[in-house]
Amino acid sequence: MSDVQTIKDKIDVKQLIEEYLPMKKAGAYWKANCPFHHEKTPSFMISPEKQIWHCFGCGKGGDIFSFLQEIEGISFPEALKILADKAGVKLTQSFAAEVNKDKKNRLFEINSKAANFFYRFLLEMTPAKSAREYLEKRGVSKEMIENWQIGFIPDQWDLLTQYLLKRGFNIDDLIAAGLSLKKENNRGYFDRFRGRIMFPLSDVHGNIVGFTGRVLVETENSGGKYVNTPQTEIYDKSRVLYGLNKAKQEIKSKDLAVLVEGQMDVVACHQAGMKNVIAASGTALTEEQIVLIKRFTKNLAMAFDADSAGENAAKRGIDTAITQGMNVKVIQIPKGAGKDADECLKKNPEIWFEAVEKSKLIMEWFFERVLEKYSLQKPEEKRKAAGELLEQINKIPEKIEQDYWLQKMADKFSIQTELLRQTMRSFDKAKNSKQKSDNKLNTTEKNISELFNNRSKSLEEQLLAILMIKPGFLVDIKDKMKSDFFGFPEFRKLYEIIVNSYNNKADFGKETIMSAVMQNNERETIELLLMKGENDFGEKDIKELKEEFLKTFDEIFKEWVKNEREKIKLLLNEAQEKNDSEAMEKYFREFSELNKIKI
Repeated sequence: MSDVQTIKDKIDVKQLIEEYLPMKKAGAYWKANCPFHHEKTPSFMISPEKQIWHCFGCGKGGDIFSFLQEIEGISFPEALKILADKAGVKLTQSFAAEVNKDKKNRLFEINSKAANFFYRFLLEMTPAKSAREYLEKRGVSKEMIENWQIGFIPDQWDLLTQYLLKRGFNIDDLIAAGLSLKKENNRGYFDRFRGRIMFPLSDVHGNIVGFTGRVLVETENSGGKYVNTPQTEIYDKSRVLYGLNKAKQEIKSKDLAVLVEGQMDVVACHQAGMKNVIAASGTALTEEQIVLIKRFTKNLAMAFDADSAGENAAKRGIDTAITQGMNVKVIQIPKGAGKDADECLKKNPEIWFEAVEKSKLIMEWFFERVLEKYSLQKPEEKRKAAGELLEQINKIPEKIEQDYWLQKMADKFSIQTELLRQTMRSFDKAKNSKQKSDNKLNTTEKNISELFNNRSKSLEEQLLAILMIKPGFLVDIKDKMKSDFFGFPEFRKLYEIIVNSYNNKADFGKETIMSAVMQNNERETIELLLMKGENDFGEKDIKELKEEFLKTFDEIFKEWVKNEREKIKLLLNEAQEKNDSEAMEKYFREFSELNKIKI
């Protein structure tokens, strides 16, 4: 076991584990939060003297080999090879034979040879001239091409396959590596990647696990702009982050990972001197990728293409990162400064660096997006905004942070924090119930609706229910009642139908209203109001009914004035935040006028 001991003598357990975990001194030991189970109080201890580690929470422990096996999910021979390379130890024949027999290592070797082939072809061969010109046009330096081993393969059927077969690899391994494909008639093989600029994809240790090929000239038969290595023994796209092997130390040093969309964005950022940048290669960020990032930092700043597809993919990744306890920020490139990091850096590097520096907390960004999309002055939009914000806040694992954003929301929506918290808790109850998905959605929407204007809805229903019994009562309120007094769109629409019917028909009455309602497809609403009217007011005499009607109108008016005041207060606060003196003066006047109304 001399090789094992030699490696142990050369690699310090504390330094190895420190590459994965932030740690603090604890007397003669070092401590950290265990990466193998969830904990808030550190119970993972490292002994530099004895060169061992142990978690007193989950019971796992061992030396440098067992740690690497556990955290990477690899076999002992794989851990042995990685640590031997790290220590600069050449394994003896017996160990080397054991490692080389491992299928994964054969695939690593095949990918390494393929990457070198692509790279040499790009640099040296005449058919690669157009690829070299393309990269030069994109501003990729020769140093970056070398550092990232960017390569090229021409549009030929089996150039790489023949190259690797001649070097002693068998076709089954080439297929297993995802580099070669079998022809449909089973008479021969061909290359998966043809006519493409090649980007090697590496695991966190720098082993090449696969490739992304970007087509140089798009044709009907080119098979998409990008082609990736399929799932293999060593490549799982959900567990790989482009550039992490090169960026990990800078990420740890800066305590921040910057996530961009594609390989060219990563290369451009590293070339510009920002070396804590990685990419998920166009896919939504996965739990496995977040676990990788969390080895080096809990802080993540995300940039994504300014289109709906880019934003939707980013949103899925953001949700995953938040639930995993990451501190997430969003990088916003100013309009006109470029659609992505690469384009922005070409136009003005300072803008990109400033955008990263001023990246916004994800919840700040989300608040802005929701409040841009919905108007809080419209009840139905206010309910939608509240639903989206509460759903997002509910994904935050830390209660203290949840409370902060609930308070911010309470201030913005003029509603009690505890009511928001209770409504948010109902999401989890609906999610965990055995109801069908449609019913769960209805339950959630009902809870949001109940958060706002419970009283207003009841009053509006009551007024219209009485009006259906005695349409003539409309005369008493028609000149005072505006359709805007109705906060619920279905009731507002119904009232407008009734008023229009009154204005257009000499023989105005229940039959006229019913006819107009049927023409406007409001049958369900009207039937519910008819039932409510009969149930609540059917036995009242006309005098008592009119008193109830006029009292209800007064209460609706009071609710409207109260809500208008709240709306103006919101607008006034926003104007103050923007230091817009003209708007402040306008809203102050409107607020003063509303305050003159006696209710």
